[in-house]
Amino acid sequence: MTHNKTTAPADEDEINLTEFFTTLKSYKYSIIFITILTTFLASVFAYLSPNIYQAKTTITVKSERGAGEDFMSMALGQNNANLDNEIEILKSRLIISKALENLSIGTRYYSTKHYKTKELYRSSPFVVKAEFIGDRVLTPFQLIPVDDKHFQLILEPSQKSKFITLLRSLPEDKTALSYNETHRYGETIVTPWFNINVQKVYELTDPHYSFTVTPNENMYKFILFKLSVSTVAKSTIIQLSFSDAIATRATEIVNAIAEAYIQETIDLKTESGEKTLHFIDTQLEAINKTLQASATTLQEYKATNIVVDIENKAQITASKLAELESQRYELDMQLGVLQNTLTYIQTHKDISGIDLGITQREASSTINLLIQKIQEASSLRNSLLVDFTELHPDVQKVTQQLISLRNSLVKTIQSSIRSTKDRKYRLTKIINTHTQQMESLPKQQRDLSRLTRNFMVNEKIYSFLLEKRAETAIVQSSTVSEARIIDKALEPKTPIKPNRMFIIIIGFILGMTLGVVLSLLRNFRDNTIKTIEDIESITSIPIYGAVPFISSSKNIQPFHEALRVVRTNLEFLSSSQKSKIITITSSIPTEGKTTISTELANIIARSHKKVLLIDLDMRRARIHEKYKLTNNIGISTLLSGKNTLEEVIQTTQVENLNIISAGPVPLNPSELLLTDAFKVTIDSLLKQYDYILFDSPPVGLVTDAMILMKLSDINLFVFKANYSKKDFIKNINRIVQEKELSNTGIILNGVEMDKNSGYGYGYGYSYDYAHDYYNSDKKT
Repeated sequence: MTHNKTTAPADEDEINLTEFFTTLKSYKYSIIFITILTTFLASVFAYLSPNIYQAKTTITVKSERGAGEDFMSMALGQNNANLDNEIEILKSRLIISKALENLSIGTRYYSTKHYKTKELYRSSPFVVKAEFIGDRVLTPFQLIPVDDKHFQLILEPSQKSKFITLLRSLPEDKTALSYNETHRYGETIVTPWFNINVQKVYELTDPHYSFTVTPNENMYKFILFKLSVSTVAKSTIIQLSFSDAIATRATEIVNAIAEAYIQETIDLKTESGEKTLHFIDTQLEAINKTLQASATTLQEYKATNIVVDIENKAQITASKLAELESQRYELDMQLGVLQNTLTYIQTHKDISGIDLGITQREASSTINLLIQKIQEASSLRNSLLVDFTELHPDVQKVTQQLISLRNSLVKTIQSSIRSTKDRKYRLTKIINTHTQQMESLPKQQRDLSRLTRNFMVNEKIYSFLLEKRAETAIVQSSTVSEARIIDKALEPKTPIKPNRMFIIIIGFILGMTLGVVLSLLRNFRDNTIKTIEDIESITSIPIYGAVPFISSSKNIQPFHEALRVVRTNLEFLSSSQKSKIITITSSIPTEGKTTISTELANIIARSHKKVLLIDLDMRRARIHEKYKLTNNIGISTLLSGKNTLEEVIQTTQVENLNIISAGPVPLNPSELLLTDAFKVTIDSLLKQYDYILFDSPPVGLVTDAMILMKLSDINLFVFKANYSKKDFIKNINRIVQEKELSNTGIILNGVEMDKNSGYGYGYGYSYDYAHDYYNSDKKT
């Protein structure tokens, strides 16, 4: 027999680890099944996942830095803002839409073979021309080849569409379309919902095809979702990458976006140059008229007046005045442009179209920088407003940048205006000085000098404008982008994902982990008794034996050996008389008490002991069935006075073993056991047998077992491993304490053991067991 053992704290970790592995072993088949299942699902996922390729290109953003630009960038905190703006511009609808103008990716073709769908980019055996696609076409078109000239076109609502339709009770014209018709290749299919034409290119070899039609200009979200734009650390280089299942398409898209971005910067510069040329042409037209008028006036003056050549000093003064007048004209023109620009800024909310015109190259580099940044920020803000509202954080950030740039530009222009006015004031003083010198000349010379000076001023202004126009035209014709593509994207040869082996390994690890976790959770929630340790942790009642599973009657030897251990333990019982009375009971039916009773009686009888087995479970009698005997008479008829003791005792095929069956079911089994006749009968039988075994009803259901326990030398409670609840043991503890039963013991039935199991008391054996043998006792 074994009693509870106190485990040292130092051994707790070892015991917990042992329990952990014991639990895993108990659920090893479920762990293996879950691991295999998740590995299989991971393999299917890896097989069905398409290869993803990534195409990359790099763009350098030219930074024309001067001292003033660096200062302003630092003052405004715009060092990194420029690159951030360019990144947002590259992802804007404006640039992507321009890129889509050079692409044709709206119609996508697929083939399905071996449960795997593959996209056919530029390799489809048919092409679709769509003139009209209605709103009810919500799912891909299915195309199934019928023969060389015909195909079946199918449109089926998705399960999601059906579910939404069911929930919302949508009208028919708002639900997904169902369509199934056969058509000829090249036929224009006209319906109220779509208008398409399917042209066959070459033989359709796969059994199933599908295609989707999206207007090319609506592919913005498809590109944006897979587009990645980032900066290379500590540089003005931007990297564009695009991931797609089609390597060729990924390359074409990323190159198209880069080229659209470069072309957009060129277009902006070209637009600015055109505005400058228009301004110069307007000025040239006005100056040309003035120049012709001054030339005519000078010629007429010389024709009507007798003039002498101007003295050398007067000629120099007149020439100098002409040059100074020309310079003052330039300052007036600059001042007018600056003042008009300032007025425009102060009276307009949107100043993205601002341009300094002819004076742009003469204005400070700070103004040029600010105007450029305003244009970039305005373009970025307009692009963001296509997808977001003005309350979006990115839009608000750009708006604040525009406000800051606007204020800086106003202050810078006001400073330039003051500087220009100061220069004009000083130049005017010099002109006045030379004019006074001319006043000292004779009147005829003064008039000639004045007319000559006016002609020379207009001539120089005209020459200046012609020079500026030529310069602007040359610059415009040679306009290049400040950004340039460093490396064009090349078609990738190897995919970046999926890593199929990694997916399978993760599936295996996940399955094993899930299996272990579920096993531990099941074990935690499992309240059944599995091992002797489970019993020892709950009760101090001695354990008389652990009886293993047996696979069949052919492998019954371990079962008998375990019962011999129980028999040996029983022989050490102290008793006031020679014979021993043993009550065998359980908590509930089907725990195997009847099997234990009959087999234990057989084992004791074979040890040359006279044994009597009495079936006292009169409501569910099974002992007679085990020995293939009748149950017409038995203990019930004996206690009722209908039969004698000699009449109810039956002989079995086992030597030294007799039984008394339960007999017909009485109305009051408990009352029969309380009669004096039962006690007299037991006293008489003790004189004839060495052992008397009571097969008692379950103690948790009726009171019969309580009556028998008081007469017994030992009361054995049978629990079945992986079946009996731990709460049953707690109930037995309560009964033992309340009834003050000291002669109790436990037999654990149906224990699963392996070659390494054993409890140190002689009832651990190296056998594999199953529960088939006990199925015959399920109703006991």
